[in-house]
Amino acid sequence: MLSFFKNLLHTFVKELKNIIIALIAAVIVWFAISIQIFPDIVSHVNDVPVTAVPTDFMNQNGLKIADGYEDKISVQISGKRYDIGNISGSDFAASLDLSEITSAGEYTVGVNVVPVNNVNCQIDASSASVRIKVEKIISRKFSAADGSMNITADSIIPDGNLKIDSIVSDPAEVTLTGSEEDINAVKTVEVRADYRGKADSSISSKGKLVLLGANGETIENTAITADASDFTVTVTMYNQKTLPLTVRFTNVPNNFDIDSLKYSIYPEELTISSPDDSIESQESFEVGTIDLSELTPRYLQQITLPITLPEGYKNSSGNTSAIVKFEADDYTFLTYTVPKENIVVANAPDNFDVEVLTNEIIVSVTGPSSDIAALTAKNILVTVDLMGTNLSLGPIDMNAEVIVRRSNTKCWVTGEYSVSLQVNEKSDEDTSQ
Repeated sequence: MLSFFKNLLHTFVKELKNIIIALIAAVIVWFAISIQIFPDIVSHVNDVPVTAVPTDFMNQNGLKIADGYEDKISVQISGKRYDIGNISGSDFAASLDLSEITSAGEYTVGVNVVPVNNVNCQIDASSASVRIKVEKIISRKFSAADGSMNITADSIIPDGNLKIDSIVSDPAEVTLTGSEEDINAVKTVEVRADYRGKADSSISSKGKLVLLGANGETIENTAITADASDFTVTVTMYNQKTLPLTVRFTNVPNNFDIDSLKYSIYPEELTISSPDDSIESQESFEVGTIDLSELTPRYLQQITLPITLPEGYKNSSGNTSAIVKFEADDYTFLTYTVPKENIVVANAPDNFDVEVLTNEIIVSVTGPSSDIAALTAKNILVTVDLMGTNLSLGPIDMNAEVIVRRSNTKCWVTGEYSVSLQVNEKSDEDTSQ
């Protein structure tokens, strides 16, 4: 039995060459017969590349095909076996038929297939289709002016008494472009300063654009493009200090006890920001002046003074006026008839004879009721000071200073007064004396 198989193997090896030649001849004969008997065949070509060119209508209306559609398809072809036997997908080009696209949405569109090389075959692409999504491309501007862009510098810590006065961005607006769905998801944008840490003066920093959704969530979408990418955030620092408010009184007689006026100011203090460090040496802020000669019981109740700051300074408290209230419930107002004897002319020139024509003056005095009651007309002095006055001959009217003549009085004269004078030349006899 063993010798049988050995003889068989020996015979096979001996005839192997003849067997191979016979097989090759059989293939050639089969191929020749196939060409003659079956000259036309049907085949499929895979991996035909697909392109999508938007129509003019789509371009004019901002319609764009979203990424992710099938960019290679299979196509059925027919032809002579010897013509199409070695054809591949790279021998064809396929383009999407977008003629029916008129709005955003999802579509199944046909495919137009053409040969790109010298290929002799028939193409059947009637059943080929591609599923696409069409998006509407829009642009929207976000601006700091309308509040749709916020500029932040949360990572900057002002040093000492410095406070952040303003934060601005250059540019102060940006236009985002993308699909309508993507752009509508962006509710606001932020430009965030890159600088981190303490700052002892105003500072400029690069800024990063961040897109935010309806709930403040960060949106990272590479399909959205911006017309600006380089932002500069400028943070302006001001020195800030809280100062008590004070008032100044004018036309205060030398013998008047100013401390007898009891009053309060609202607000008691004001927070002020200055562009330099000059405010550091300031201990109070004088809100305005009050003319004592204009204060009567009527105006002692309440006085409103406007709060005005120097140019460049800012009112961080927001108060636009200060109210001065006096504790003057027992104050009263009374008039006195001051006789000519209490009218004094001071510093009259030596070459003129000055005579007082006014016989009496009605003077108004304000003060505590008890002090007013103790006053008489003799306590009131009217003085006309002619120092530095160019006198002319004849009658003239001159302003007079009227005071209550008592030490540390709590009363004061209100109103303005004048005295009539007669000016004559002195005679030679009077001059020689």
